[in-house]
Amino acid sequence: MRVVHFSNWGPRVSGLYESCKDQIKYERREGLQSDMAINHPAEEGVERVDDWLTPILWEEAKKADVWVLHSAIPEELKPFGKGKKKIAVLHGPTEHMLLKEWSKGGASFNLHVNLLWEYDATVCINQHEYDIMKFYDEKVGRCRYIPNSIDLERFEGVVPWTYENHPAILSCDTPRIEKLPFHIIWAMPYLREDFGVPEARLNIFSLLLEPIAAWRNIFCRSHKWTLEKCCENIQLANKNLMPFQAGADIGFNNNYSSIASRVTMEMMACGVPVVSYGGDYTKYHAKIFDVRSIAEQLALCWKDLTAEGSTLREDTLKYAKENFDRGRWVKEYIKLYNEV
Repeated sequence: MRVVHFSNWGPRVSGLYESCKDQIKYERREGLQSDMAINHPAEEGVERVDDWLTPILWEEAKKADVWVLHSAIPEELKPFGKGKKKIAVLHGPTEHMLLKEWSKGGASFNLHVNLLWEYDATVCINQHEYDIMKFYDEKVGRCRYIPNSIDLERFEGVVPWTYENHPAILSCDTPRIEKLPFHIIWAMPYLREDFGVPEARLNIFSLLLEPIAAWRNIFCRSHKWTLEKCCENIQLANKNLMPFQAGADIGFNNNYSSIASRVTMEMMACGVPVVSYGGDYTKYHAKIFDVRSIAEQLALCWKDLTAEGSTLREDTLKYAKENFDRGRWVKEYIKLYNEV
């Protein structure tokens, strides 16, 4: 069977791209002829090489049995998709699509509904999304749930970054409408002063360059630069987060739908427990946007992490291996390909 995944091009800057790359690795391991086609003009794909992965030209994509949409299928190729089996993977959460629609116009959420109606199958990658999208499954059975996952092998032997202050709190999600990095910043003084963890420092990565003035205002206009002093590292987008993830003490998932984002799974694959707004992958649940609640849960996690005989790191890694292994979940995709 030949499968082509349509993605954008974003090595180490796009979670969607990295997810496609992980998928192709394990599909090939299972014996499929699996490739990536990027949604830019075909001629541009020739010189793009990422480690072991080189996108195929559009002409080659026409020969596949199954097309899997992650980002977009180029308009020029759509006429050639009439005889293909097509599967859509919904990477954009419902909240993101709806808020994007309301703030910028368009019909982002309705696009997901259209895919569900028109494609042979549509995959939701978290329970939250599936619980919503199954209400729009016009031809019952097309909406499927296959949990999101990552290539755990990438985190074997990672040399951890050495932080100067502990606990080293890590926030490294790319900011989005539903993933706001501000509240973890505002929670830090409460963690240090009110909840008795004065040595704690925030390490925040993946900030966007465009609103750089906003980040400056957040930190530098606080009284006596208090918020800036609560941080050890404040960084823009970084193409290799793994050392920083491996060296952290506690991670923070700022997605208010509480789904385990890619970086959440990556932190846990390094044995780093996380604080989130919900989710069965952690017991440290803060109230959404409540800065005191965030600080309280960080303090509780640190207490458990440093307790005598603590197995929290080992338990976190065990959970990641049992639940986030792309090698396990790719088998469910292959069953779906065969079914359609």
